[in-house]
Amino acid sequence: MTETNDQALAQEAVETNATAEQEPTTTQEEAPPGEIEAIEAEAAPANEASDEPAPEEEQAVEEPPMAASALPFAAALEAKNPVEGKVIGWNKGGFHIASDGVTAFCPRSLMELGNRPKPPSHYVNNTYAFHVLEIKEAGRRIVLTRRPAIRSERRQALDGIRAKQESREPVTGKVTSVTEFGAFVDLGGGLGGLVHRTQISRTRNGEPADLVKVGQQVEALVTKVETKNGKRSARISLSMKALEADPWKETAKGFSAGDQFKGKVVRHCEFGFFVELAPGLDGLVHTSQLPIGKSMSHPAFAAGEEIEGWIVKVAPKRRRIALSLREVPASDPWKDLGKQYVEGAEVEGKVEQVSRFGIFVELEPGLTGLLPMSAVKLPEGGLARRTYPPGREIKVVIESIDRKRRRLGLAPPGSQLVGTKTDYRKYRQRQKESSGLNVMAAAFAKLQQPK
Repeated sequence: MTETNDQALAQEAVETNATAEQEPTTTQEEAPPGEIEAIEAEAAPANEASDEPAPEEEQAVEEPPMAASALPFAAALEAKNPVEGKVIGWNKGGFHIASDGVTAFCPRSLMELGNRPKPPSHYVNNTYAFHVLEIKEAGRRIVLTRRPAIRSERRQALDGIRAKQESREPVTGKVTSVTEFGAFVDLGGGLGGLVHRTQISRTRNGEPADLVKVGQQVEALVTKVETKNGKRSARISLSMKALEADPWKETAKGFSAGDQFKGKVVRHCEFGFFVELAPGLDGLVHTSQLPIGKSMSHPAFAAGEEIEGWIVKVAPKRRRIALSLREVPASDPWKDLGKQYVEGAEVEGKVEQVSRFGIFVELEPGLTGLLPMSAVKLPEGGLARRTYPPGREIKVVIESIDRKRRRLGLAPPGSQLVGTKTDYRKYRQRQKESSGLNVMAAAFAKLQQPK
């Protein structure tokens, strides 16, 4: 029994030693992963590839070579250079671009600045400058954008606009829209300008839509390029009338005070209305120069009506011409008042207007006097405006004349004028003469006295 057990133990020891000789001292389960890789690397020759295939997750992914047709686009992308392309079609997402024999793609949002592309038909069959945004799938998919090219074009175009503004060289463009305040003009390069309604024409009056039409080619001067935060912007103001001859330099010379005029009413304002005397030359009829008894609302003074009158004053430097629809005297009546206009004389005149403090009476063109309301006798319950309507002829007496202030004081007919200025001046004159004679008489008498 004992021998049998000893033999069994001996046999077990032999088997254990044999197993130890066959197995390595360090097993995969016992060694860290890094050490296993190091052992395998040392076991394999450095310059000899293993015949065993590498696990799938450890294989390197190799990029396929880029298509030869995409190489120019890769170079343009690296150098940030533009490429030229023609729009040959579109879909919901963007546009198909043919460039150098390759079909590329441009998203709709990248065809314009501000993500506001025009209708697709606007671009088809047109050639533009693009920049390469990215290259995918080994050159089989090329994405383009117009935005950098548009910005570059606008900077160049704006520099050209500013240069023409400084040199006062005209710019040309096409009218794209017309509003009540002016016309918008496409100047090219993505730039647009506004011709304000007051800057469309010197020689024509009317609404902007009557003066320019959409699609019309126009020429204008750049008057202003607005800046914001010290940077140039694309808000450009234009003037078409600046290129027209100034009528105030030559045409105005043909008009003189006292001449008669014929013209067309062009517009009304608070204090009168303007009359076109010649293309680009307007004169003003003040409300005080309307015919007696007529107001601005009279149909004869509506815009577009032809009227006649007299020129009161021409001031070319101030670009103003004063007009009147009342007869203008050939000379100043105040410089040489007729003999009939003396204090105490009874004269006939025409009611010009009635105010709360009196009645203005025109004695002749350019000569108007005031009949105070306190001196006016009205029928019981009567109103001055009804009793003395504009245009009514009445008789008055000249009560006072103030040449320096150009004023005539009037009184009702039959008034007894006491102590008029004329009487006072005559009295003072007699006093002076009498005083002078008395002094001379006294001196003569003194000489006659015996010494």
